[in-house]
Amino acid sequence: KAPQKTTNMVGRALCSAAASSAAKVVVVGGSGFVGSALCKAAVARGADVFSVSRGGKPGAKQLADSSWAREVTWLKGDALKASDWPEEYLDGVAGVISCVGSFGGHDFMRKVCGEANVRVFDEAKRRGVARAVFISAHDYGPPLRDLLKGYFDGKLMAEEALFRNFSGGTGTSVRPGMVHGTRYVAGSLPVPLSVVGKPLELVLGNQVVRAAVEGTIVPGALQRLLVPAVSADAVAQASVDALMEPIPAEFEDDAGNHRRVLGVWDILSHRDR
Repeated sequence: KAPQKTTNMVGRALCSAAASSAAKVVVVGGSGFVGSALCKAAVARGADVFSVSRGGKPGAKQLADSSWAREVTWLKGDALKASDWPEEYLDGVAGVISCVGSFGGHDFMRKVCGEANVRVFDEAKRRGVARAVFISAHDYGPPLRDLLKGYFDGKLMAEEALFRNFSGGTGTSVRPGMVHGTRYVAGSLPVPLSVVGKPLELVLGNQVVRAAVEGTIVPGALQRLLVPAVSADAVAQASVDALMEPIPAEFEDDAGNHRRVLGVWDILSHRDR
């Protein structure tokens, strides 16, 4: 469980949140690359933002010292042990966004990308959280899917848990392809993924190129590979909108069979708002 100091901190933050009309949003994995963008976007929407990750605050000084980061309550917690989190972590939460994931061996990826998120969604449902978003992944199909089997199997497992617990549009799976932006490694060393990702977004995100790719000329297997990259900020914007905006009408009377999924092009449409 989290140390007493962290529990006291979230207790004070909850008192502040209760005194305001802002929605409380929890980002699981919020100190990472995509997670920090999610926290930033939720802060911009006026939410009371709480991040739960094993390390707590971001390790990169560039993130930790940013103005939006000072508006986030950074908590320590292991997603695989979500049932052990203090009650305060999910108390009064309007919604949860989980972006826990990693690369490695098959079993490791299945555990981190799958089991960890499953436990977050199961526990969030048990504690009465109403809405949830999962940062999943675009399915590129073979051979990439076979090479990263544990990664995609884990994502699928987590999606099943999301929709099992949050049906009728209350759960949303966001499926980006390559995500670009500045990732920090080894502490505060920046890796500019946009050097590759931004050109892929501009070229493959062009509507003329899209029409050609999705036409009859390009084989279906290749179509799945030729999707635009998206920025971490665009993923974050789409995810926060899905969590905080009214549920689309087509899901309101849904029995749970119609799953709410945002693909790459849906993410780009949020970017262009």
